[in-house]
Amino acid sequence: MSENVIQFNKVKGKHLNRVDKRLHPRLEVDDRLFTQVVLSADQPELVGTTLACTAVDMSMGGIQFKTSELLPVGTLLDLWVDAAARPGKFFLAGEVRWNRPTGESDANGVELHFVGVQLKTGAATDIQDWRDFHSTTFAR
Repeated sequence: MSENVIQFNKVKGKHLNRVDKRLHPRLEVDDRLFTQVVLSADQPELVGTTLACTAVDMSMGGIQFKTSELLPVGTLLDLWVDAAARPGKFFLAGEVRWNRPTGESDANGVELHFVGVQLKTGAATDIQDWRDFHSTTFAR
């Protein structure tokens, strides 16, 4: 085989995993949020657990936050987000889509994790206010 021919199967795993699947622009934040586990098929003992977390970024459709608890993919959450750019809290619902270690630990030496949550539409949530907030924030 020629030296200048690249075999696709040797490079596909290196770069294709980094495709940005984001549907909405992100707003980088350092806001406080609380989340409660509603359902976790992989770890049912987590149901009812409430966690204080720090939002890293947020968009119209999702939130990334840091937490000391590893939340499995597929876990359903209720979230209370205190966005510094707006008075009051948003009550939202979502599903954990991914998680990964941050490489950091909290004050007690517990490993921190990034968690990506896709927000869900719900009648008893503030999802419409959340979407309006984000559309006006990015319209500026």
